[in-house]
Amino acid sequence: MPRLSLLRFLPLLLCLALWMPVRQAHAQKPQRQPAPSAAQKPGYQDPSMLEPEEMAVPEEISDDSSDEETTDEGSTRHGRGKNRKGHKSKGEGTEEEAIPPEGKVVETPAAPAKAQPAAPAPVVRPPPPPILAPRVTDADLQAAWDKWQKAVAALDMEAARKAQQELISLKDDVAALDMEALSIGFIRAAEGRRKANDSGGALQLVEHAVSLSPNLPYARLALAEAYARRSPGDVGAYSREIKAAVAVQLKDPRYRRPALADLGAVLLMTVLATAAVVVGVLFLRRVRFFLHDFHHLFPRAAARWQSAALAVLLLIGTPLALRLGLVPVLLILLASVAMYLSTIERAVAVALLVVAAFVPFAAGKIAQSSTFAGTVAEDVYVLERGGLAAEPVAERVRARHEKKKADFAELYALGRFEARRGQLNEAIAHYKAAAALRSGHAGLMTNMANAMLALGDADGAARLYAEASAADPGLAAPAFNLAEVYRRRAAVAPDSEIGSENQKARDALNAAQRLDSTLLMWQRPPDDRLLMNRLLISPPIAEADLPVTEDTVAAERVEAQLSRRLLGGGSGATAWGLPVLGALGALALGFARKAFKASYECEKCGRPVCRRCDKELGVASKMCAQCVNVFSRKGAVEARVRARKQIEIERNRRWESGVSYAFGALVSGAGHLFHGLAVRGAIYAFFFLFAVSGVLLRSGVLRSPYGEAPLYLKLAPLLLLLIPLHLLTLRGLYRRQNE
Repeated sequence: MPRLSLLRFLPLLLCLALWMPVRQAHAQKPQRQPAPSAAQKPGYQDPSMLEPEEMAVPEEISDDSSDEETTDEGSTRHGRGKNRKGHKSKGEGTEEEAIPPEGKVVETPAAPAKAQPAAPAPVVRPPPPPILAPRVTDADLQAAWDKWQKAVAALDMEAARKAQQELISLKDDVAALDMEALSIGFIRAAEGRRKANDSGGALQLVEHAVSLSPNLPYARLALAEAYARRSPGDVGAYSREIKAAVAVQLKDPRYRRPALADLGAVLLMTVLATAAVVVGVLFLRRVRFFLHDFHHLFPRAAARWQSAALAVLLLIGTPLALRLGLVPVLLILLASVAMYLSTIERAVAVALLVVAAFVPFAAGKIAQSSTFAGTVAEDVYVLERGGLAAEPVAERVRARHEKKKADFAELYALGRFEARRGQLNEAIAHYKAAAALRSGHAGLMTNMANAMLALGDADGAARLYAEASAADPGLAAPAFNLAEVYRRRAAVAPDSEIGSENQKARDALNAAQRLDSTLLMWQRPPDDRLLMNRLLISPPIAEADLPVTEDTVAAERVEAQLSRRLLGGGSGATAWGLPVLGALGALALGFARKAFKASYECEKCGRPVCRRCDKELGVASKMCAQCVNVFSRKGAVEARVRARKQIEIERNRRWESGVSYAFGALVSGAGHLFHGLAVRGAIYAFFFLFAVSGVLLRSGVLRSPYGEAPLYLKLAPLLLLLIPLHLLTLRGLYRRQNE
């Protein structure tokens, strides 16, 4: 049992046996003490208090601090010293002190000063890559185009493909919006490929045309046609391109203004045609009542054909002989039958004549607002496009600037063109000239800052970007470009400022992307080709800033010419004032029917009801004397006479139905007018005549640049309106006649 108890404590005894030697070794290890200063060492005296002879160096020096060795870090370490012979001791024991000779004063040298830690060398970072602004001229663009033509002529398809890519790359390098002349060349080449049954090659050329000029409507339409030829069932592909073509045409003033001028001309022609149709049909419908009453102005011996011929001569021949114009002639015709028309018929006709009286004035305004070709605004627009043949326009604007005749928009566009072509110093000079004409323009300040940043003035660019953002908080370009300034500062900033500069860049970029979501897909160009036009956003000039292009001289010319043809001459209020007063007089004349004892239509047979011819008729009688005797007075006539009268009435109704249907077949709505449906007939006639006028004026009145749109695109919508409308109106008229 005692032996078992001892075995139980054996592990504890082993642990104690191992721990005791370790503790003793640790206790015997010399402790590291701080080194005493030189003033605290024994025998130290201030050297300044000694005599000169006492400052001699002793033969043997006892240095109590010799056991300290200064390291590179300025700290002392123990364990090394010198023996009396001046050799270093190799052991770890204490060194022996040297005994100075008698009568000698030993000078203890001062302890060497501790070396200050060396400051870390500043990190030198390479500067950010420079922003490039390559100089590209129209000659370079033309050379690339000539290269493509030569490759096509030599049937070298690989060289032609490379030339096409070079053209697109040059277009992006100079930030040109459209290369319209080159795109038209590709479209014509594609037409040749199509005729040679190379539909794939034609499609590729048209796609390159769209890449060079995405804002050219004809390129979009050509691409839509190519898609339709390739796959007629893929309606979405070519309908998307047609929609894009319409959108860019409405956006581009060079194509929008001629299109609006053509539309305005069609509308004015439709108004005149509708007025002529409405007044003409109403006149033909009621002219017999006018001729009946006009005959009463002559003696009883005069024949009716004589009075009728004289009436026609007065109504139509005299205005034409006097060259009164179309509107006065229509006004005279309306006034002649005004007492025989209903109030609604008179109101519709008068409204159309009043509108027709303003046609010359409206045509002058259309001509004034649609003028664009050959104006200063076109020069600005060509510079903004930045495409081929823009350099002659730039020279023309520079010449106007030298004569102090260039306005803000011209200098703005000229500066942008020069900056995109690499002429940064010239661009800044013209930007400053534009700023002198209009200060605080956000787009102008942004473009000037872009040029300054490309020239290396980052601080000036940052200041202008901030001012531009303050001037127009909704413009994304200043904030986007300012992010590049912060990014370039962070590239060379100290370590302590890199984070803040990068954060500023991120904040500016996020602000720009909130204003313009398309910037979320933006990709930074590679550092080895950091082009200004690809890296920075350059705001174009707004259409509201374009110069005024209203040509008042052309407007006055057009108005005078139409006034002479339509109104008989005059200008302004003197031209349209008299027709308007005449139309209002015709409207009022209809209410004087009873005062003039005018005849009216018999509700039974349609003959004129005239109290001058039959004085026995009552004042409120609605039938003529024959119908009263036949149908109202019993036994006044024989049965066979009544039957003959009934047959005559039916024959007259069929004749009127046939005439109204013939009018409806000629012009939609004319049959309704003859049938007495004035409002409905005028509306149908307006839309029908609008389609007809569009077909007649399919060539337009103003030419657009680079040709016209395909003819089928103009005729197809008009025919889709014309044919169904005509058929539906005829069907409705037939039903109305057989009710």
